Amino acid sequence: MKTVVEIDGVDFLINGKKTYEGVEHNGRRIEGLLLNSRMIQGIFDDENPATRDFWKYPDTGKWDPQRNVDEFCAALPEYRRHGLLAVTVGMQGGGSVYDPIPYDHTITTAFRPDGSLKSAWLDRLQQVLRAADDCGMVVIVNYFYWRQERFENDAAICRATEALTQWLLATGMRNIIVDLKNEIKDQDGLLSSRGIATLLDIARQQKLNGRRLIISTSTHPENCLPSGAWPSLVDLFMPHGNDQLPDRWRSDLRGIKASEHYRSFPRPICCNEDSIDLPSFEVCLDEHCSWGYYDQGYGCGQKQIKHDWSAHPRESRYEDLSGFQTVPVNWSINTPHKRAFFGRVAEVTQGR
Repeated sequence: MKTVVEIDGVDFLINGKKTYEGVEHNGRRIEGLLLNSRMIQGIFDDENPATRDFWKYPDTGKWDPQRNVDEFCAALPEYRRHGLLAVTVGMQGGGSVYDPIPYDHTITTAFRPDGSLKSAWLDRLQQVLRAADDCGMVVIVNYFYWRQERFENDAAICRATEALTQWLLATGMRNIIVDLKNEIKDQDGLLSSRGIATLLDIARQQKLNGRRLIISTSTHPENCLPSGAWPSLVDLFMPHGNDQLPDRWRSDLRGIKASEHYRSFPRPICCNEDSIDLPSFEVCLDEHCSWGYYDQGYGCGQKQIKHDWSAHPRESRYEDLSGFQTVPVNWSINTPHKRAFFGRVAEVTQGR
């Protein structure tokens, strides 16, 4: 174990020191931030034989989850050399393509319907945790993604939360932050804002030798402070900024800071999903909030507010594959979008 992440007030620490120690950029304090990227498919697999071929590599003609995680882990040191400190990976993946076929039929989950865990997913996650630990990086582990909520009942969701949290603690790794549910909305139910306090409490109660994990849940861009008891149970705020242009995004971040939830208990604000939009990155730096790069990639069939990913089809050569979310992924820094982001991270962090 080489990398220990902690929180001190509104700042992140790694191995007892504030991240990017002493770094400022154009009068902005970079020290204490956790600049990160959404790499949600780093441990991806699809168990449905009817949809699995959608993810085949163009150079081999087949999908290979071990190749995917191996190449992802191999890329981590390069990300770190540019100053990136954290990546988000998902136990239920994320939207690779958004057409009903295959989106409605993929089986991309680390959980069985009864809430028990699948060993193959845990093996890949442990590989990522170790690789990130070796190069001084944090892994934000997202448990639940809305499209894969295929549990028998609420009890199974509770079992899944408890089991995965216990497993993460048992690894002994200290470079973990939990994002319990991707983008809770202002709704009822265990996996929405007015019910997720139950799961957050379960996760917080899991301890090993008196230690628990750093726990949070990300919130949907339409409302970064949805109703419910969840703010009293998170160690950091995780708003997503996908749909917000820079002025609105600044307003949202300031709204969190002005809220009673924050003023009574100041904590880091760490966006772990936004877009390729670097002006939104700059807003976060202005507000001393951490930012998460999200590069979907072409061929997903989606036009997002900040970029039209339907502008052209998926690239035909592996070397040219764009994005970090449309599968298969080329995890290298191989496109203008990726180079712009990582170049800017290197600049503002002085490569720390």
